[in-house]
Amino acid sequence: MNKQRMDTGKLKHILFTRKLTDNHYEFGKKIGLSLVDYPFIDIELSDLPKETIENLKTNENASWIFTSKNSVKSLLKSFPDISNYSNRKCFAVGEKTAEELRKLNFEVVVPKHHNALSLVDRLEQEPSGIPYYYFSGNMRRKTITNFFNENEIKYQEIECYITHLIQPDLNIDQFDAVCFCSPSAVLSFFSKYQIREDIPCIAIGNTTAVKLLDYTENVAMSEKTNIYSMLEICNEYLNS
Repeated sequence: MNKQRMDTGKLKHILFTRKLTDNHYEFGKKIGLSLVDYPFIDIELSDLPKETIENLKTNENASWIFTSKNSVKSLLKSFPDISNYSNRKCFAVGEKTAEELRKLNFEVVVPKHHNALSLVDRLEQEPSGIPYYYFSGNMRRKTITNFFNENEIKYQEIECYITHLIQPDLNIDQFDAVCFCSPSAVLSFFSKYQIREDIPCIAIGNTTAVKLLDYTENVAMSEKTNIYSMLEICNEYLNS
């Protein structure tokens, strides 16, 4: 059940397009924000073929690339003894994804900026001849695969999860800001809704911010890729 606290007097009303925790709600209230969450996407983890898992086990020279923690969760679901193969070199676009891999005893390379372009810049520094497994979702962008194809680098893309778009019925005009944590959520939201120009859209990171600019110019990005940083940006925008 979605938590909704819209009867809080002068608190600013913020819509999050993903599920929040009790700690997020408490933090928001402390800094003068009334939060409500309605997820706009649903993630379905895929069952990976046994052949794929066997290839991962036997191809010791390949490096692994993850752009979402959903890919890590999906791989773990189909590959429960993955920790036994933690000698593989892993790349992760963001710290949240890297944390999931570190829990499984992997050492992880994270690019300077948490986006696919920065990862490509980092991959350009790798020795030639190394093959890659790229763990992706069904709505991924083509930045990484284009890099591989243009440079004739051997890779296999493994689709690990499916993103379903969902659009709850809401009165958007009641909110003072809308927060987005993925480009998929942006696409899902604006497939159904338009918002006033004066309502800021807060992005968790660069890729989400770029997607938002397709729909609105009133975009701000959190300094860190976490919910608390997004809430602080909301507070600066609305309560300063």
